[in-house]
Amino acid sequence: MEVKMEKERICCVCRLKAPASERIRIAREKKPDGGYKYFVDRVGNANGRGCYLCSSCIDTAIKKKAINRSFKAQVCQEIYDELINIQKSLQ
Repeated sequence: MEVKMEKERICCVCRLKAPASERIRIAREKKPDGGYKYFVDRVGNANGRGCYLCSSCIDTAIKKKAINRSFKAQVCQEIYDELINIQKSLQ
């Protein structure tokens, strides 16, 4: 009998490992014009590069612009606004 292990991901703020299902994923997808589209990947399997956050690290990620650092690019404010809404819904 084979036991299937869930992949662990590291939070881009606190750097702790946890299963991917317990993290919030922000994805970056390349657009046809050469730019990038950033979005909160609610399903967790969208194409493109991603960074992961603990639900407890959302405040710190917003204050320190941790998502910008993870992608080495300027991420639009809508992503941070959506994270604030996610945090409110979790409380």
